Amino acid sequence: MEMTAAPEGGLIKKSNEEWRAVLSPEQFKILREKAIEKRGSGEYVKLFEDGIYCCVGCGNPVYKSTTKFDSGCGWPAFFDAIPGAINRTEERAGLRYEITCTKCDGHLGHVLKNEGSISCCPSPKGYEIVRQHNGRLKHCVFTVKSSVPVYSEGVNDGIKLHSFGNLVKRRVFLDTSRRFYFQGRWSEFSGRRVQTYAGVDVASAVDVINDLGFDTLTFLMVTVIIVPAFRVLKASPILGFFFAGVVLNQFGLIRNLTDVKVLSEWGILFLLFEMGLELSLARLKALAKFAFGMGLTQVLLCTAAFTAFELPPNGAIGTKILEFLFHSRSDLVNIRSIDEAVVIGAALSLSSSAFVLQLLAEKGELPTRFGSATLGILLLQDIAVVPLLVILPVLESQNLGGESIWPMLAKESAKALGGLGILSLGGKFFLRRIFEVVAETRSSEAFVALCLLTVAGTSLVTQWLGFSDTLGAFLAGALLAETNFRTQIEADIRPFRGLLLGLFFVTTGTSIDMEVLFREWPNVLSLLGGLIVIKTLIITAIGPRVGLTIQESVRVGFLLSQGGEFAFVVFSLANRLGVLPNELNKLLIIVVVLSMALTPYLNQLGRKAADFLDERLDPGDKIDENVNFDVSESIVIIGFGQMGQVLANFLSTPLVSDSDLVGWPYIGFDLNPAVVKESRKLGFPILYGDGSRPSVLQSAGVSSPKAIMIMYKGKKRTTEAVQRLRLAFPGSPIYARAQDLPHLLELKKAGATDAILENAETSLQLGSKLLTGFGVMSDDVSFLSKVFRDSMEIQAQEEITASETNAGLKPMQMKASDINVETGAQQVQLMKPMQMKASDSNSDSAAEILQETDSLSQSQIDDSSVNVDNGFVGKADKAQE
Repeated sequence: MEMTAAPEGGLIKKSNEEWRAVLSPEQFKILREKAIEKRGSGEYVKLFEDGIYCCVGCGNPVYKSTTKFDSGCGWPAFFDAIPGAINRTEERAGLRYEITCTKCDGHLGHVLKNEGSISCCPSPKGYEIVRQHNGRLKHCVFTVKSSVPVYSEGVNDGIKLHSFGNLVKRRVFLDTSRRFYFQGRWSEFSGRRVQTYAGVDVASAVDVINDLGFDTLTFLMVTVIIVPAFRVLKASPILGFFFAGVVLNQFGLIRNLTDVKVLSEWGILFLLFEMGLELSLARLKALAKFAFGMGLTQVLLCTAAFTAFELPPNGAIGTKILEFLFHSRSDLVNIRSIDEAVVIGAALSLSSSAFVLQLLAEKGELPTRFGSATLGILLLQDIAVVPLLVILPVLESQNLGGESIWPMLAKESAKALGGLGILSLGGKFFLRRIFEVVAETRSSEAFVALCLLTVAGTSLVTQWLGFSDTLGAFLAGALLAETNFRTQIEADIRPFRGLLLGLFFVTTGTSIDMEVLFREWPNVLSLLGGLIVIKTLIITAIGPRVGLTIQESVRVGFLLSQGGEFAFVVFSLANRLGVLPNELNKLLIIVVVLSMALTPYLNQLGRKAADFLDERLDPGDKIDENVNFDVSESIVIIGFGQMGQVLANFLSTPLVSDSDLVGWPYIGFDLNPAVVKESRKLGFPILYGDGSRPSVLQSAGVSSPKAIMIMYKGKKRTTEAVQRLRLAFPGSPIYARAQDLPHLLELKKAGATDAILENAETSLQLGSKLLTGFGVMSDDVSFLSKVFRDSMEIQAQEEITASETNAGLKPMQMKASDINVETGAQQVQLMKPMQMKASDSNSDSAAEILQETDSLSQSQIDDSSVNVDNGFVGKADKAQE
């Protein structure tokens, strides 16, 4: 490239078009639009030949090679500039100066302020620490890919030209001495020794950790204040996190913003991992109508609509509309090809899973049909992200210009499918086996660590394959969706996901450029309104075609009308490729961020619109908010040992049902992988997980259990389970096993609806067998058993009132004459089970079933052998009883 000659005096002034003519796109981005460059992409990092470094824009000498040293960070480092070669302008935050060339005003980098202190400046992959010593500022300087002249300083005659990968970029400078390590050899400088390269790295890491610690403390304080405050205000904490990010960024209270953003992206990883867990075959079948019928149509139509807004290239319809309405600049929108327009349109068609799912969970609306439709669309959108993740690396690695990406996409897709196929097959086998081994240890710490390792590991593998880490997290969830551990995994990662998503919402607020917002507010409002209106209309129109009412369709349309997190990725990439001007990139990011912040209000607006329509439509079109799916109101059996299986079989018989269903719907939970595996083979609806944790039940879709049966044997464990579940489900009856009278009293105080004294019940059953063998009538025996149970209940209530705990039972003081035979007959009549329909069975078969049930002895219940015929699996001592 021909170098622009430096003038004798004065500042070189050119228009953007003139600069574009003499600079490459990457050079223009960095020098004229203050962009940043990827770490390690330059060739000057390890270059230590003698010479002078010049500005690529005008040829002005700015740095000498004698002031350059290896900071070990991947960017050139200088501790001083040639006098008069650069200008320093203090930035708004007051923490650093911007470095510009004195001849052409080209942006070169930054210089940190405050002598003797450590300050931070943002970079592509983290904050770098710059320390100044002896009154000399350390220069963080950018580089640009080009051929740059380096003038010899007496080493050789004439001028030497070096082909540099970069010009200069900001990076870590810890100049704790005047001796520098150049290309594996020691080079004396001013006769003083310095720390080694490793020492520089250690100091850098410590300073970064210190700043991250301050930012972490700030975020935790914000969380503690915002979440309760917005709960009191009955507003979504999402808005609180968002506005906190805006405020913290404006006042410069986030020291290490880039690293904090990287950390917050873990929230997105966990979110997509959880979305992958939802993609089990059963879940897809239940939501297929919404996911593939409504979600796919929505993505295609929205992509087409937004793409049309961005066409034709170099003269978009959107540009003309903005020029007509607000007299916007003609270069505001500059889409160079149809391919790029389609990618941007597809990104805008996606909604924010982070905001929407968090909001639905807060409102408890996921189990409703409206919530299920929303979830189905979001699942399809997450699947639609995968093709975008394939396209993005292609665009990033190829300077396509006006050339179509589809041939390259086909090649990369074939390569990707092969790599992902191998990863999927291997991961499915190894992940399942690893989780089984860890689960058998019964270590919750190891299980949680394995969950985190799975997310991080698969994300890293997909990055090695050239894809996004989010694809890896999604794939890991999909691989585990069909295992027995899905429910427990969801419950374990939810705290991490929730906290990191809160951090993500904070960093989302920091993405707003307030200067651009105030200057371009008419364009922001028009684009924001267009985004919301177009998506709302399209989704609302699709809803009735898949079985939703018009009210439900309106609610879904408003709730999913915002932009999504992946739009940031697309816009940032388009900006780096020169597809979008820097101003337009900032403008679109502001539009997407504001639309995400409006999500709670859009949900409220959709509800009000649905209520308005509800008053004016026929009753047949009204929304049924109580429609639930699958196990949301089933009976929960916690601990699926042999006693749990007896109870499950008892609930499955038609004799205990008063509806068209066979038995009562139930779902079991157990932490023994062997019990879960064998029970599922026998057809029991059982999941691996700690059912005593409300979060596990929520992950399984249980929102309002009809009843909860706790089959644990341990006293403390049973009592704690009752306490947790009573707080989570105050309206659900809870039954548990009590080992003795004090334990029964504890369970009652903890909130159990009723508890059964296991030893007492065994004695009553044995006594009943004994009396029946002596010829006592079965009705009288049943009545006596009930009387004794009532007596024990009365004693328990007295103990509760007196706050006494005595393991002994008072003797029964009853005379035979006190027993009223007529009353006993009435009691027995009340104990009869509900009968089956005539079409299901006859009285003879019903009697046989009753006889079989009555003949079940305690010895059979305690038998530890495996009996496939009656559905018992595993040993009692290994089951979760």
